[in-house]
Amino acid sequence: MTVTATVQSIGDNAIDPKEPILVLFDETATAPLQQISVVQQFEQPVTQLSLVVGSTITIDQQTYTVEYAGGLVEANLTSIGHATLYFKSVPEKPMDNGLYLTPHQLPKIKVGSVITYQS
Repeated sequence: MTVTATVQSIGDNAIDPKEPILVLFDETATAPLQQISVVQQFEQPVTQLSLVVGSTITIDQQTYTVEYAGGLVEANLTSIGHATLYFKSVPEKPMDNGLYLTPHQLPKIKVGSVITYQS
């Protein structure tokens, strides 16, 4: 299954080059959350999106492979468009709302970037 979203906005505090993390929400995010998030709009309502080890996420032309998908990712993505993308190794205690991705490099992202989830 393929699901596509477009980046609508990037909060002033959403990207920190020292911290390889992107916090995603859909357009229902509150103003404080939008300051620290990348706001995405799905092409169609998402009723199911099961990302597992080996699934891919492509941001524009940059493709990442899921190394770990937390237990809350599917419910959060389908309800509020939320997931936290970690571009680093899976820790001993990974976050339940997290997707840990390889390669471990923060992508170049901008308003209008296309995010493709391939489960």
